[in-house]
Amino acid sequence: MAEPIRNITIVGGGTSGWITACYLARIFTNSREKGELTFTVIESPDVGIIGVGESTARPMADLLRIIGIKEADFIKRCNVTFKLSGMFANWDVDEQGKSVSWVNPFFSQSDIHGLNPASLFATYGMHPGGGPINEDFTEAISVCPEIIRAHKGPRQIGSPDYQSEIPYSYHMDAIELAKMLTERGKELGVQHIVDHVNEVKLDEKGFVSELILRENGAHPIEFVIDATGFASIIIGKVLGEPFDSYDKYLLNDRAVVAQLPHDDPTRIEPTSRATGMNAGWCFRVPLFNRVGSGYVYSSKFLSDEEAIEEFKAYVGPIGKDLEPRVIRMRIGKARRSWVKNCLALGLSSGFVEPLEATAIYSVQVALQWLVGYFPDDDYNPAMIERYNKLIDGLYDEIIDFIVLLFCTSNREDTEYWRTVRHEMEIPPRLKENLEVWKSTTPNELDLNTKTFFSPTSYRAALMGKQYFKGRNYAESQAFSEANWKHYLDLRRNRTTELMGKLPDHYQLLRHIRGEDAPKPLKITPYYITGGS
Repeated sequence: MAEPIRNITIVGGGTSGWITACYLARIFTNSREKGELTFTVIESPDVGIIGVGESTARPMADLLRIIGIKEADFIKRCNVTFKLSGMFANWDVDEQGKSVSWVNPFFSQSDIHGLNPASLFATYGMHPGGGPINEDFTEAISVCPEIIRAHKGPRQIGSPDYQSEIPYSYHMDAIELAKMLTERGKELGVQHIVDHVNEVKLDEKGFVSELILRENGAHPIEFVIDATGFASIIIGKVLGEPFDSYDKYLLNDRAVVAQLPHDDPTRIEPTSRATGMNAGWCFRVPLFNRVGSGYVYSSKFLSDEEAIEEFKAYVGPIGKDLEPRVIRMRIGKARRSWVKNCLALGLSSGFVEPLEATAIYSVQVALQWLVGYFPDDDYNPAMIERYNKLIDGLYDEIIDFIVLLFCTSNREDTEYWRTVRHEMEIPPRLKENLEVWKSTTPNELDLNTKTFFSPTSYRAALMGKQYFKGRNYAESQAFSEANWKHYLDLRRNRTTELMGKLPDHYQLLRHIRGEDAPKPLKITPYYITGGS
């Protein structure tokens, strides 16, 4: 008869490893407090922390609540700012060849009287030959663009932790977050061993049985979580699970990154920015005390030296003396994230370029699924297979949306963008949807999974990129132009109401921090590999 798992070992610290330890220790509080389930993090002193991103996705607040971290403490410790959306610029051009920009907001727009709002906007809000008549699609359905322009925060001063007027996430210092999670894990009784794994031993069935540590010797294994990042030392190197690259879909495999001071530390945008470059895109992530920035690019089209020079030119005079760090990215995933008694999380499981800040969220949702399919010591193969299929679906969903942003670009000004547009392979489900969307706009029925990206995300992207060109759609015949204008009036009234309520973003952050002014810029070692 199968026995319950009593010991979980997490190899690798950093953000992914300590999120895993804190999350499981909190979920299994009863078993932990009874001594029926123990948690150990083994973290090498030879490996630096690799933050998975400074820009986070909407569910980050839920993760912090589960772990038991007070939002105000997180904001102060990690120099947090609020994030209401992702903003894209220079990925496409309009009919005159001018760069267009658009916002992907943090909410899912419901249908309007049962009708798809994108179809209504395409009929009533766009010129027949191209762009929007007055406001773009996101402004028509969302308060986010105007709030971002006004540098407003998402909640009123004095509001309790995690309560707001509109959905938000965060920009944060990933190195400080890893430290904060380490402290929280120890508070929850997680054992922390700082040592290097010299050898991973397998039993006669091919299960991980023991780790040989450099200083502490043998460490027995019951269930092990591989959080060793791109090195993937257990599931990849020892268990030999194949790695499936996404290079047929996505070109970018490098990033040069740096930390910048604010132009004006009192004017902090509550959004991340992703700006198209010659051979990739630049991200801008504003923290309270600095700005995280970098150039994500393809080494097939640009050398590291050329990327650094282009990045320096992009950031302007402040880039003159920068020495950006070059990071090599492994884009793809382990064919199976759970093999025998080893489960890979974070970068060891997979990574898609950091365009939509999916890295931390991928760990979060993988942990939710692990709890739902938590094993006994018989490691039911059918259950493991089900978990792996869920992970496959998650990565398929992420790949579909990110490839959409590239393959629908209409830029033709560099070889990189011409290759992106005409030569890269498109995932089968996305390819089918793009054919469907030549005659309609994205809806719930088009997406097999909506773990991360909703129809609103697809509508905002394609409308922002002017993909639909103001077509008329049959369903809009059931909704008059007068009714559409009434809907816009209601949305504008809501925006006006919120603009009167919401405080300045900087003032809100300063109040939460209990400070009269921001601390001076402090540059720390930069290890960021994710976030837009």
